[in-house]
Amino acid sequence: MGTSSLQGPRALSMADAFPGQVGVAVAGGSIAGLCAGNALLAAGHDVHVFERSATRLTSRGAGIVVQPDLASLLKRAGTPPLAMTHCTTRKNFSGRGGPAQLLHMPQQFTSWEAIFASLSGAFPAERYHAGMELEIAEASANGVTLRANRETLTADLLIAADGFRSETRARFAPETISRYAGYIAWRGVADETDLPDTLVAFFDDNFCFCDVGDGGHALCYLIPGEGGSTARGTRRLNWVWYVTVPEGESLNAVMTDGAGRQRHASVPVGHVNATALNDLHRRAESLERHFADLVRATPEPFIQSILDVAPPEMVFGRICLLGDAAFVVRPHTAAATAKAAAEASALAASLKDFAPNIDQGLAVWNRQQVSSGRRLVDYGVMLGERTTRRKST
Repeated sequence: MGTSSLQGPRALSMADAFPGQVGVAVAGGSIAGLCAGNALLAAGHDVHVFERSATRLTSRGAGIVVQPDLASLLKRAGTPPLAMTHCTTRKNFSGRGGPAQLLHMPQQFTSWEAIFASLSGAFPAERYHAGMELEIAEASANGVTLRANRETLTADLLIAADGFRSETRARFAPETISRYAGYIAWRGVADETDLPDTLVAFFDDNFCFCDVGDGGHALCYLIPGEGGSTARGTRRLNWVWYVTVPEGESLNAVMTDGAGRQRHASVPVGHVNATALNDLHRRAESLERHFADLVRATPEPFIQSILDVAPPEMVFGRICLLGDAAFVVRPHTAAATAKAAAEASALAASLKDFAPNIDQGLAVWNRQQVSSGRRLVDYGVMLGERTTRRKST
């Protein structure tokens, strides 16, 4: 990417802590943005990440199945070790009765916090700018002019990793299709020390699933606890329960938080309204009894509205979308974080393959990732229809 993009890392003094010109600017300092930052930095690009929040990002509520694309990116970037738990067995239950179906299937699990810690641990602190929200002032065929607070920045390439509510996507791809899938995910995390030993033992070393008679299913696995600890007694139980909620009045009611604010995509931890929470506990009677006990024992569950988001393109001149700023896929795919890692790795590879022709590299990457994103969205739809359709009684 010209002279600036191939410079290696440099130590910035306080006087020049905000760079006026960079090869790659990344808007968004969460997991997708740090995937892009680490992948491109490892490939030799002059990359800086800008995060609008002035404080360290946190998200206690997300367990993540470890996928090869993420593991490969972490290895190439030389990140600190990723904290992971594991299981050897998959257990499938049917409602409250019947024996479990067992399948030997080793898997590894982690958490949002653990991934963020590994990615941020590898990315140079002087290249991560907190409290800086990028605004596109001008986009040309050769780059992008940006504003952050009162500063001006020019970049050869802008990577928009600004999440599922991406303002960049809304501006450059307003025709993007976004559909509600017809159901929500209740999610929760509980410290194992706050749960009975018998309940922890039931889920330990297992990836557990529970089908529900009226459609939908729940799942649970253990994830690292505070500070990425994986020792027994310090872990957390992460669970998800997919529940059908018709669009309209029913959805509006459950997505209204405790303060009366209408939410669109999620109701975060501590904000679920009392009526919705009481209904969750009542409905838990349909679950296998250990799942039901876990749901009721979780102090602050939260809600995720299941959406399918599919933009027509991911590249607009020298601006590209990455992670949930592009395609949003259903959680059944266990691919959202892996998708961000794969997109970031593929972008670094494509820019290298077609250097110094940035635009050709972006064009090839765009075709590949749009095709991949559409397949993942379709795959998520298929899995959703299979697992949440109403069961015959």
